[in-house]
Amino acid sequence: MSGQPAVRGGRGRIDFTNGQPWKKIILFALPLMFSNLLQQLYNTVGSIIVGRGVSHVGLAAVSLSGPYLRVLTSFFMGVAMGGNVLIAQYYGSKDKAGLRRTVHSAIVLSVTVGITLSVIGIIITPLILKWTGAPDDVYPMALTYMRILFSGIVFQMTYNMLASFLRGMGNSHTQLVILIISSIVNIILTWLFVIIFQWGVAGSGIATVISQLLSVVIIFFYLQRNEWTRIAMKELKLHMAETKELLRIGLPTAVQQVVMSFAGMIVMGFISTFGTATIAGYGAGNTIDMYILMPISSLNMSVTPFAAQNIGAGKMDRVHTAAKQVVMLNSGINIVLSIIVLIFSRPLLSMFTENAATIAAGVVMLRCIVPTNILSAINQPLSGVIRGSGDPVTPMINSLMMVVVVRIPIIFLLTNLFGRVEGTDLLIHTDPLAVYFSQAASYIYGIVHILIVYNKGKWRKKALARIEAMQRMKAENEAAEGTANEAT
Repeated sequence: MSGQPAVRGGRGRIDFTNGQPWKKIILFALPLMFSNLLQQLYNTVGSIIVGRGVSHVGLAAVSLSGPYLRVLTSFFMGVAMGGNVLIAQYYGSKDKAGLRRTVHSAIVLSVTVGITLSVIGIIITPLILKWTGAPDDVYPMALTYMRILFSGIVFQMTYNMLASFLRGMGNSHTQLVILIISSIVNIILTWLFVIIFQWGVAGSGIATVISQLLSVVIIFFYLQRNEWTRIAMKELKLHMAETKELLRIGLPTAVQQVVMSFAGMIVMGFISTFGTATIAGYGAGNTIDMYILMPISSLNMSVTPFAAQNIGAGKMDRVHTAAKQVVMLNSGINIVLSIIVLIFSRPLLSMFTENAATIAAGVVMLRCIVPTNILSAINQPLSGVIRGSGDPVTPMINSLMMVVVVRIPIIFLLTNLFGRVEGTDLLIHTDPLAVYFSQAASYIYGIVHILIVYNKGKWRKKALARIEAMQRMKAENEAAEGTANEAT
């Protein structure tokens, strides 16, 4: 690859194809981790403003809308992963023309799908709320809020895709800066519209859509600064080869994310049968567990573009090194944070509530769930490497089998086969241990499956074959351009 032209660097951009893998991955992961943390914090502040400025009914309307909007967000992130991987592979192989075709195809695809989903969402919102049995006092506010957010889906989808371009090129810094700006704007506008103008939940929805539009505008102008990603109107079309590859990688990941979101709703349905204290304890425990998983998740997100860039550059040895290093990093971080949480579980849960039953339920949840996270800490980096190689189907199958074939059936069997027998020493009959045991079982399946697939190495052969095809296409395009230039 030494004869290939160098790619211009940029502020916050990391070249994954050189240097110590673990250092590059950590540098890339830190802005992602802060972005996730900031996202969680500004969502919390927004909920507080609505709860205080509107009423508990307004807060319920926003909360009720969350799971269904998160399903769409999961879908966007999955499709954007296709752009992320493809951009990283072209960037790693220094194929400027292929990268630009991917950029323009992805933008057209995002806007088209985004507008379509916006229209469909606005139309079917009443059906969604009626299907979920929204209370009469919550329904009007939830309808307004969801329709406003559905109208902004096109901005959210476009931003996610544009941000995936930056991550694919090794830039996670800019995404953090944009999120800081849009979060501040969102909070200020939410306060202005809800508290000052008294627009209710509509004000919160409008503030969110405006901040999403602002994010798109900022990232658009940032991309215009780089000739590799500069958007030209005449190039905005679906280049079929790149579009097919983008969808081939993105759709399985999107399906995986959506099914996982639905599965989470199903699991919550099981939890809800065990009473208010268990629901609250599970929710508080999940929030604490999320902070354990946040740095691990950021590292996992970093592995995919790392693998894609290096596979594109033909440096498979760096991919294996990175996989091992991230597994060790994940395991170390997980063990330290897990020990802290398990030791201080009661004080941490007491931050959420003083209710003894809720705290007790949260302690049980954390003691069952937290020790199993190390299995996910090993599984996810290997899945990320395989996805970065251009094989999204294997990680999708792994995740779906974990949830659909292992976890949910185990919950159903344990809660129904044994029944809910009062007065027994077997807590699984009366407590949600079936839910917690099922997660451990699904993680065990997942790690066994992914280790077998990773070590067999078929994904490596397929990746190298795809890169060779990309290189041939690049050479053919360059030859065709050279012939055309000679003719003129």
